[in-house]
Amino acid sequence: NSWESSRLDVIHNVCDSANSVAAIQGTLRMSGLFAHTPSNPPGVGFDSPTHRYVNLANAPDPATLVRSMRIYTMFPQMPDPMPHPSTPPDDLQNEIKRRDFHMAKRGRDPHQDEYGRIYTHKSTSNVSNTIHAVYFTLDATDLPGLDEVPALDLLGSNTVKREWKSLEDLKVLDSDQRIGTEDTKPTFISGFIVRQLVKDGVFDMQ
Repeated sequence: NSWESSRLDVIHNVCDSANSVAAIQGTLRMSGLFAHTPSNPPGVGFDSPTHRYVNLANAPDPATLVRSMRIYTMFPQMPDPMPHPSTPPDDLQNEIKRRDFHMAKRGRDPHQDEYGRIYTHKSTSNVSNTIHAVYFTLDATDLPGLDEVPALDLLGSNTVKREWKSLEDLKVLDSDQRIGTEDTKPTFISGFIVRQLVKDGVFDMQ
């Protein structure tokens, strides 16, 4: 349909831009996986592929990384009508709880809008944009010394504290390790997309 065609055109144009290439490079840099180890800091054998947490000679094949790409779109179901900006928080939460009832009463489809676009989640009264997310999967599960890999800033120069969060902590999974049903947005804005990655088998949950 026209929505799907438009969505793919937008994503294709974005991914082909120089800014996207820089964003991918920045993401890999911030992961810390390819950073120099303390025994070989930048400026000391800087061009050497060794003495990094992941040897550049063993870096993932670019074609494999591209094939791992998944595209997901977060399209929010918004309140209708929108609550007044001064609406108290408790009333906003009650609106979400009562929304299904009011939508049915007004003849609104709870699953898609009038153009056939499928809702991925219920949004609060905050205006939510449609988010196109492009994910590349880099599996570092069997990487020795993973706990020693630093988290870095965007330029890959300053170390920041790394915090490990479980999929349960991020509300992606419930306590019984099933796909979560709780709204992830307040905890992890990409939670809906990561849930889909789990459903698609991109993450090995064993």
